[in-house]
Parts: sequence; structure tokens; C-alpha cells
Amino acid sequence: MNDEGYHRIVADYYGEEAASFETRAKDNHVLVTLRNRFREVVMGCSVEHLLEIGYGPGLDMVWFSEQAGVKCVNGLDITPEFHNIVSEKAKDTPTMKPFLGGPENCLEHIQPNSIDTIYVFFGALNTSANLGNAVKALSDVVKPGGKIVATFVNKWYAFDIFWNIITLRPKKAVARLRSIWGGYSPTRFLPSRCYSARQVHSAFHSHFNKRRRIGYCITHPAWYRAHWAPHGSLRSSLLYRIDSLLQYTPFWNLGEYSLYVYDKSE
Repeated sequence: MNDEGYHRIVADYYGEEAASFETRAKDNHVLVTLRNRFREVVMGCSVEHLLEIGYGPGLDMVWFSEQAGVKCVNGLDITPEFHNIVSEKAKDTPTMKPFLGGPENCLEHIQPNSIDTIYVFFGALNTSANLGNAVKALSDVVKPGGKIVATFVNKWYAFDIFWNIITLRPKKAVARLRSIWGGYSPTRFLPSRCYSARQVHSAFHSHFNKRRRIGYCITHPAWYRAHWAPHGSLRSSLLYRIDSLLQYTPFWNLGEYSLYVYDKSE
């Protein structure tokens, strides 16, 4: 299958979820917490001219467009239904510019060396047909000294491996370790790829310099098990605290998501 055909499959998958996506994202307290933490990392960078990859229903494009100093928030998403939703929101927010396309299409919509910070939340690059080609295209639109903040669905999610082994589901235990992962849904298959830290760095190092990495939901339950640690509970607070301490150990990259900050040489 060629890249265009693969991206059409991904777009169709998310197109079926587009109408309810925003409500589900706001109702899940783990997703809300992670989104806020991802935003904090981005706000530590220059935020005048931003680009989001995989904007979905536009939650983050809207939020960043309302922050002081932001002049423009561009966005690329391959799902037409999301593009329609966010285009409606952009009518009342002139700083928002949503485009239909993937990272490989950057230069069709955005000037070279014009973006301060690119951000990618919740693993949008896990469904890129070729991660190396996507990163190369993104490097073309980032200014020298600019940054990319990218989160990935992690390949080595230790708890998920352990839990599925002890519950006698060996196929699920190794699902992320295969070359193709089927996504989160137990009933719908989304061909995608999970990446290790080594694989991410291999895709980025030719164009960017690694500056930071953070692991999320190492001991805290992932978003699809949010009920295991209710919002505001002592358990949830304690596990988030343990995760923050694990950043300083070799276990940082054993969680549900990993975030990386790379910059482009001046």
C-alpha cells in the first residue's frame, strides 16, 4: 500500500469518531491532565508562530490561539471531518489556520523556516506512513533555533505488557512490539506503529538536536483505565508523583506516552 492509501485509511478511521471526539477527550481526566502537561512544555518554547500536527477537533489550536504573544496557530490534519470542524471554529479566531493534510504536506501550506514551535500531541506521528519523511518535512518549516515537541504512543509500555501476561492475553502483551500495531480499540483496527526512544531519535537526529524527554503514565493508569485512579483521588496524585520521580531513572521510557523536545540548529 502506498503512503496516500495508508493515510486515507487513517483518515476514514478518525472520520467515524470525529463527531464525539471532543466530548470524550474532555470527559477523561487522564487525557485532560496529560494535555495540560504537554501544553506546559510547549509554553516553555517560543510560541509566536505554531504548527500542530493532528489537530483533531481543535482543542489545542483554540487554546494556544488564546495565549498571550501567539500570532498564528497553523494546523495539519488528514481527516476531512476534523478539518471541517476546526474550520468552523477558525471563523471566529483569525489566528487559527487549519489545513487538510499531513506533515509531508507542510510546504504546500506553510513557508520554509517560518515556525517557532511544532507540537504533536497524543501520538499523531504514530500514524505517519514514513516517520523519517515526516520529520524531514517538518524540519523544512521550522526556523533555525525553533523546536518540535512530539509525543508518541510508546512501544515499551511495561505495565500493559505485564498486565496482559498475567491476565493470559499474550497476543495483547506483545501487540505494540510488532511492526504494525492495531490501535486502542478492541473492535476496530487502526494500522499504526509504536516507537521506542531509539527509533524516535533515529528519525530525528539528522535534522534536530535532542533537548528533553519525559515519560507519562508509567505507574499511573493510562487514559483507557482512568477509572483505576479516579480524578482527584489520593491514588491518582501519588502515582503521578511517582511518575515524576521516575523521569530521573532508566524507567522513564516505560510508560504509555513519551514526549520529546528537539530543536533545529541555528
